[in-house]
Amino acid sequence: MPTTPGDAAISDSPTPSSSIPSPGDGSATEDRPTFTPATRGPALIVLGIAVFILIAGAVASVLVSSGHPTLHLTSITIADGTVVHLTPGRTALAPIVDSQPPPDILANLAVPAGSHRTGWVNSDQGATRYDRWASFSSGLASDQLVSFYRVLLPRLGWKLTYDGPSSNGVPGNTAGATEVLATRASSDGYYWQLGAVVAPTSGSGATSFTLVLYEQSSSL
Repeated sequence: MPTTPGDAAISDSPTPSSSIPSPGDGSATEDRPTFTPATRGPALIVLGIAVFILIAGAVASVLVSSGHPTLHLTSITIADGTVVHLTPGRTALAPIVDSQPPPDILANLAVPAGSHRTGWVNSDQGATRYDRWASFSSGLASDQLVSFYRVLLPRLGWKLTYDGPSSNGVPGNTAGATEVLATRASSDGYYWQLGAVVAPTSGSGATSFTLVLYEQSSSL
């Protein structure tokens, strides 16, 4: 059929579809936010630390509840460079140990290994605060023994309060003896005092020393 000027051309061809995909059209990939799961490594590390703390706390609780803490040092080096091995106080002071001293005091006492116990006295006789002493003989020279307690006691949590000539009335006191005095707070609510009285070395090379242990009256 002829057309006249101004008539619109009619086409039997379908109108081309738009190149912009309609919503939900699978012809193009939609820009959606993506989710990346957190790495499990850090979380596992935190969990591991928590478990370690829990186990460590349980072990510490068992040690404390046992009532028998042990000496954590096996040796010390004194001023002249000599390495001195230790015998724990629980062993060295056995004759003057019963329900006292408290475990935390007894666990922080020691004598040089090889010392021989020569005597002991229970001054309190269970009637008053703990007041007892034990004497020993050592192959170390007197100045080495004094150095030993000067180094050892602070390492075990004792506070040095005196270091000099031994006073009158102190067990083990002899002419020229030196005393190292120290105090330490205890779990029983009191301060404890330790005096290490060291006599001059004898001609045979042996040195006598005495440990005087006393529960002070002042509470914490």
